[in-house]
Amino acid sequence: MTECDRFLEALASDRLDDSAREHARSCPVCGPLLPGEPPASDISPSAALEAVRSRALDALRTTPLRPWTQDAARIALLQAAVAVVVTALLGPRNWASPMARHMALALVGAVLLVVVTLGSVLALAPGRRGLRWMLLLIPVVPGLLVLSGNGVHTATTVQSALPCLVTVVLTAVIPLAVGLALLRGMALDAARTGALALSAAATGLFALHWHCTDGSASHLMLYHALPWLALALLAIPLRKALPTQSHVP
Repeated sequence: MTECDRFLEALASDRLDDSAREHARSCPVCGPLLPGEPPASDISPSAALEAVRSRALDALRTTPLRPWTQDAARIALLQAAVAVVVTALLGPRNWASPMARHMALALVGAVLLVVVTLGSVLALAPGRRGLRWMLLLIPVVPGLLVLSGNGVHTATTVQSALPCLVTVVLTAVIPLAVGLALLRGMALDAARTGALALSAAATGLFALHWHCTDGSASHLMLYHALPWLALALLAIPLRKALPTQSHVP
């Protein structure tokens, strides 16, 4: 990664430090992009802007175009497949339980499936309207999980409850890794990263929704919803640590 690439990544993520600013002051390409400061005095503005234009045209010529809908469809199908496979492996023990509230389970299960599939599409879509809808899920999904629960506390020890947390984390590994790889082709955006991670981590929530028979609010919040939210927060520093291939918003 060149100094110009580092400057552009810092500029896109609004994390300009002193070293990035010092580079921009002496660079004919990055200088015109430095906010709040004029370009270097020994370079005319027209020449500096022409250098930026040439760099942008080179990037357009050498970067293959791929519609965002293609990536969104692929990750949506991947996440749906992971959710269905893990559900089949665990088994619908909660649905078969005599304490189950089948109508509530079915409705919330449908919502989770929408989050798993269409959620990734909204997270990758250009603009920020879809991101706002995805971030609204943070208070909504835990509430729906509690409402669909049977209220019975069966996992009375940490050892018996911990497999639910592990399931949420492990089920999200592949979808989250693929999602972070796709986000490298877009400008660094914490809200977009969190939204995509919420969708990826919902694969484990979907599987546990049909399997876990502990329907108490404490269990659903601590061992289902909390790791789901933690994965979304963890994805943000992970994305920041990855190099950005494109600064397209």
